[in-house]
Amino acid sequence: MKCSFIRLPAVIAIVAIVVVGILPISAAFSLFPKASGKPVIHDTIVPKIALEKTVIKDMNVVYISDTANTTEDIHDVLGGGYVELIHFIQANKLQPVKFIAWYYAMQPPWPVDVAVETNREPTQLSGRIKFRKVPRGEVIIAHTYGPYGQVGQAYMQIEKWLKENNRKAKSAPFEVYVNDPDLVKSPEEIQTDVYQPVE
Repeated sequence: MKCSFIRLPAVIAIVAIVVVGILPISAAFSLFPKASGKPVIHDTIVPKIALEKTVIKDMNVVYISDTANTTEDIHDVLGGGYVELIHFIQANKLQPVKFIAWYYAMQPPWPVDVAVETNREPTQLSGRIKFRKVPRGEVIIAHTYGPYGQVGQAYMQIEKWLKENNRKAKSAPFEVYVNDPDLVKSPEEIQTDVYQPVE
């Protein structure tokens, strides 16, 4: 469940530039778009959702647990978290694989784990950064094409699939941000993948 004025993959694109050394982290953070408090509404756009049942490999994930007290705070929590994680990834000679978030509420305050999958487990941790291994296992992925404000429909599709197939969620779902809305032709092309591990 996202607010459509938060252009998260644009943040990802900026931190990716940081990884290759084009921008210092402080400069990249200054480029993050600021939430205006007036969401762009895309209620007329119906997202396209394709469900896929597959098995994922073990995922090495570094993350920061934080809370956005209001919807407007999500920008700073995600942006600051990804910058901090990319700084850590650079310092520890890791490679980012996927940009991820776990959300633990449907309304404010928003507890969230801001996360990046990395190519290997870090040898050490520092500051607020934690590590978890997402274990190999079966998942349902809702490949969602449309504005972030409509991603909630992916969760409903997953819930429906679980009931119809007599399956249970194994752990909390998470979102993977696949592309950059600044580089797509329309909001319908924004891709967010929602992963639900299943028993």
